[in-house]
Amino acid sequence: MTEPTPTVAYDPAVDDLFDGRYRLGRVIGQGGYARVYEAVDTALERTLALKVIDGDGADPSDVARVRSEIRLLASLSHPSLVTLYDAKLDAQPAYLAMELISGPTLTDRIARGALPGPEVARIGREIAEAFAVIHARGIVHRDVKPSNILIRPAAHTGETPRATLADFGIASLVGATRVTRADTVIGTAAYLSPEQARGMPAGPASDVYALGLVLLEALTGSRPFGSRTPHEALAARLVAPPEIPAQIPAAWREVLERMTSIEPSERPDATSLIVALRTLSGVSVPPPAPSLPATSLTTAALGGSTAPTRVFEPSAKTAPREAKRTPSRRALVIGVIVAVLLAAGGIGVAAAVGGAGGTTEPALPSLPQPLDQHMDDLYQEVGP
Repeated sequence: MTEPTPTVAYDPAVDDLFDGRYRLGRVIGQGGYARVYEAVDTALERTLALKVIDGDGADPSDVARVRSEIRLLASLSHPSLVTLYDAKLDAQPAYLAMELISGPTLTDRIARGALPGPEVARIGREIAEAFAVIHARGIVHRDVKPSNILIRPAAHTGETPRATLADFGIASLVGATRVTRADTVIGTAAYLSPEQARGMPAGPASDVYALGLVLLEALTGSRPFGSRTPHEALAARLVAPPEIPAQIPAAWREVLERMTSIEPSERPDATSLIVALRTLSGVSVPPPAPSLPATSLTTAALGGSTAPTRVFEPSAKTAPREAKRTPSRRALVIGVIVAVLLAAGGIGVAAAVGGAGGTTEPALPSLPQPLDQHMDDLYQEVGP
């Protein structure tokens, strides 16, 4: 097999074009492993998004697979998929040339507050349509999250904006820190499925699970598992589905519970999900209740219009009961972590996990691959 021909890195002080073809403009996005530029393809005179990937390109021994998947991805066309124009992943630096969508991300929308139920149902249905296309061709996204869902602006009057899945298939193509291997988990840690957290290969059901977390976040404005410590957040999804707030209607609750089932076989496939979300297009969701400021005292107005307000100290009987409840929950979480680590060959880290307890940034224990990378990712995603 021939060695890949390196692409000379773009130096704006010397060169006018990246890889002899693309004129780079402003940076429109930056993540842990890539930077995205607005660029002009001088060969075809069109504006696009150019994702330049940090680190090494694809493994030379894997070039044939990479080229095959590039051709497959480039052949896909759907309004809920960002179109891939060009890619060079066996180069330094590797890059992908993609359709430029000027709309905001779902992350931007959620930052302004919870979205209406019918809008969330429409977004979910449109992303499920993208799943139906890529899953039918054997492609798993592996990194479904709000920042990878772009809101494509309406093309003409009367048309509604459309949710569009970005970076589809990139996890199976990108080398360096995110190279796909049979024993490597791909995906942002906060949206990992239980099977990915265990180090198992991702499948179509993994994408459905991640979308379930995304839709729940869009409905509530809060990230599922987000209130837990990094270790608890990773362990919690191994033993229980995310908590669904009481204000979520029963019809929505049923769909979300199926999507976020611990067992992949119990989750709906893309086609079933499209049908289920279509039935929710008219189901409104009450806004989340405003959080009350924390206080150590409880006030109560006694009967009578002129009665003074009494202040009750916390019950002495209640405090010990709460103190007992916290260690038992923590013990369960630690037990799950220890079991997972032992199954993965991580004997000897139990003491390090059990000893964590400060309010400052915890020193995450050394974990076996692939959990070590994702514990670090998880801390960055849901840590304090």
